[in-house]
Amino acid sequence: AVMFDLFNNVDIGCFSIFDYLFACAPSLREACQAWVKFIPIRTNAYKMIFFEDESSGYVEWPILEGRGEWRQNMFARIGWATQQLEHALDMQTPPILIEIATSPPNDLSAFQKKYQGRLKFGAPHNRISFPKSLLARPLRRNDSHLYDIILKAATGELDRFGQMEAPLSRIANEVAASLSDGSCTLPQISAKLGMSQRAVQRLLEKEGTNFRKLSEEIRRSAAERYLRSTNLPMKEIAYLLGFSELSTFSRAVKTWFGVSPRKVRDQRPRAGAARNVSHKAKEDQELELSPLSGISQGVTGLREASEVE
Repeated sequence: AVMFDLFNNVDIGCFSIFDYLFACAPSLREACQAWVKFIPIRTNAYKMIFFEDESSGYVEWPILEGRGEWRQNMFARIGWATQQLEHALDMQTPPILIEIATSPPNDLSAFQKKYQGRLKFGAPHNRISFPKSLLARPLRRNDSHLYDIILKAATGELDRFGQMEAPLSRIANEVAASLSDGSCTLPQISAKLGMSQRAVQRLLEKEGTNFRKLSEEIRRSAAERYLRSTNLPMKEIAYLLGFSELSTFSRAVKTWFGVSPRKVRDQRPRAGAARNVSHKAKEDQELELSPLSGISQGVTGLREASEVE
């Protein structure tokens, strides 16, 4: 709970030029677009996407399966991003909806009280949405000359840091993003990455794994998270993992965990149950960058591995 409050109260500029890309943008839409474009200068541990529909705008942090524990880190990101929105829109409590794909913290934070009724845990996504009417709203700190300077500096940093993502990390990210659309095959993933199938195979072999093992480990990690951290129906989880039949999903879960999907879900901690103090301290220190054993040697070159975003 403390991560919500801590990062919802950081000063603008605490994270260098990246903060000003949002705070000083001409409009909320351009601010969100800048976040997505320039996130590599902040970190290559996670990504951001921005999209709109007929009624809302969305800022989302896609879940990169196989990167280990990210729960506390997500609380921090949500607190920070919400503070940026509050400041840019000059609203103490802007009309936003926050969705988080994990269970709530045991303790109730001031941030949770502030956004009571607009903070949904156990969701399928990590994202913040807001009325589309706000997207064209001018931001109070915008100055066209100053923003040109900020963009120039950010572009320079992007040129230096934007290509640091490890090749295996790129493959793992693409596999995770392709689970639900039926395109998680070696030929399709290779094409999306602009690599030959043999090049992908050689890279994976160099890291002591192969495409089948990598995709299986990512799918297993995603299954455990959906079952333990969300209340999504079993059919929806099966779909998100790329299973065409619920029975196939159930057999896979039994192979991975030794029990049925329902029993995996039933084994999760009860909401509000007190956690072991030493375990909580360990969880607070765990990084979302900690890779699964099968890809531990391949996810390298990740900046900011020692800090909580």
